[in-house]
Amino acid sequence: MSTNTQQAYANMIFNAAISGNDVNQGLPERLAQLLVEQSAHETNGWTSNFFVHGNACFGYSCVPGSKWQSGCSASNADNGAKVGYYNSVEDSTQEVVDWIYRRVKDGKFPSDLTTITTSDQYASLLKNAGYYGDTEENYVTGLKKWANILSDFFSKR
Repeated sequence: MSTNTQQAYANMIFNAAISGNDVNQGLPERLAQLLVEQSAHETNGWTSNFFVHGNACFGYSCVPGSKWQSGCSASNADNGAKVGYYNSVEDSTQEVVDWIYRRVKDGKFPSDLTTITTSDQYASLLKNAGYYGDTEENYVTGLKKWANILSDFFSKR
């Protein structure tokens, strides 16, 4: 995948994350950057089957009745669950932004989202909230890898 295509996806996710919706006010810019890194990590640079066929930017599990999902994957993810499919990258992003705001309400994320500033901190919060099953070390390594790859994109924002 070309750098331009990666930057286009990064831009769509970033803009959706900071824009908010009827349920939340959007994310602070630094957290939106971390969300872009998360998406790149979870989709192998937006090349995964789930992303290509269902705009699944995060591998978020299929949830019956989700207002953002348009359906479910035919195959299972590595956690054994179906993945939610979406009509757009923006819908997939809003699903996870809403998830973050639910974690704020249940006390698993800080109420001041501007305090989430590092890959290590973000990965720890996600892990402690039960978002992923990988080791925290592997997850942080993936986030940092994509931070480096996307550094030109982030520096132009």
